[in-house]
Amino acid sequence: MPLVSLTAAVLAAAVVAGCGGAGPVTQVRESRLEITLDDFLIAPQNVRADRGRLTFAVTNRGRLGHNFRLRADDRELVEVTTLLPGEDATESADLEPGRYTMLCTVANHEQLGMTGRIVVR
Repeated sequence: MPLVSLTAAVLAAAVVAGCGGAGPVTQVRESRLEITLDDFLIAPQNVRADRGRLTFAVTNRGRLGHNFRLRADDRELVEVTTLLPGEDATESADLEPGRYTMLCTVANHEQLGMTGRIVVR
């Protein structure tokens, strides 16, 4: 049973670490944001951007398939379909001031920490 407890503790720590909480803030430069999808992590997780058109360059560096979504409330503003390992895609959106959520909607990846946020000023 100690292995079960250790596994549960490691999973709990991974979820807390990947939940888009406090951490370094990335400032978008030149209206382009490089997004890396890894197994249960979106990087960067905390982003600041100026209002206007923002291009998302998304690359899957993980071993699993991942997608990318940008949401405001319940509206999907950016939808990148599932990318296999090594694949990339580019999408753009016009963003108004507010808070946006980045996430992967494949299976339970969001619950495992594949989230982040963008604050637009």
